Amino acid sequence: MRSKAEVQTDSKKITKFDLFIAWLRWCLVVEVPVSFDRMQALGFCYSINKILRKVYKDQPEELQQAMRRHARMFNTNADWGSVIHGIIISLEEQRASGNKDVSEEMMESLKIGLMGPLAGIGDSVDQGIVMTIPLAIFVPMALNGSIVAAFVPSLIYMAWAYGFSWFLFNRGYNLGKNSVLSILQSGAIKKVIDIASIVGLFMIGCLSAAYVKFETILSYSSEAETIQVQELIDNMIPNLLPFALVMGIYYFIIKKGPKYLQIILFVMVFAILLTLIGVI
Repeated sequence: MRSKAEVQTDSKKITKFDLFIAWLRWCLVVEVPVSFDRMQALGFCYSINKILRKVYKDQPEELQQAMRRHARMFNTNADWGSVIHGIIISLEEQRASGNKDVSEEMMESLKIGLMGPLAGIGDSVDQGIVMTIPLAIFVPMALNGSIVAAFVPSLIYMAWAYGFSWFLFNRGYNLGKNSVLSILQSGAIKKVIDIASIVGLFMIGCLSAAYVKFETILSYSSEAETIQVQELIDNMIPNLLPFALVMGIYYFIIKKGPKYLQIILFVMVFAILLTLIGVI
């Protein structure tokens, strides 16, 4: 009977290069073999295929079971979800080395339990922050004629996506099933999200002021001069009308939900009516 220390020592069959190849495969094929019933499962299997064949080299039945269980439905954020790969590789390595505490049910429960929350966090951060901030900074430059600025947001996003997914892939493997809790409880990600969210709000405000056009042509005359209402508003609070329009749409989304078609139709009808009565 081998001790736990001996099992732990023997279990380390996976090299850094093995992890890199598995991560690279995931990055290359994550969205390629997607199907309605299994989503990213085939990409997941392809990613860890070589590792499973390595750890179960002398256990063909276990290899078949491993491929079957990982061919079940799987869907998460491609970057943040890579931590699941690291965890599963670590657990499969331990199982192949005789650790009876690692069961099929444990691995399946971990995948199912983590893929949803990680997708929610990842999609929110990636789409709402990491993509938004560079676009807010570089789109005005691109509109002014800078060709380089048109490509910079994509380069920044790719650097983030690949770098962060590689970090999480390794973190998942090194910490095993406790990795996500360890990462989240450290507070580092929360600080990054909080800081980026604040910056993102500033950027959204800048974009609203720069690209939302809402001005009035109303005026009134006195004995001395004709006063333009828009000039009066700008002297008191610049961009007040665009701000009011954006806040009105935001209030609608909070109360009624993201019913974007209704919002578009309302803005169109609102603009037409105000134009007909000579307000804008």
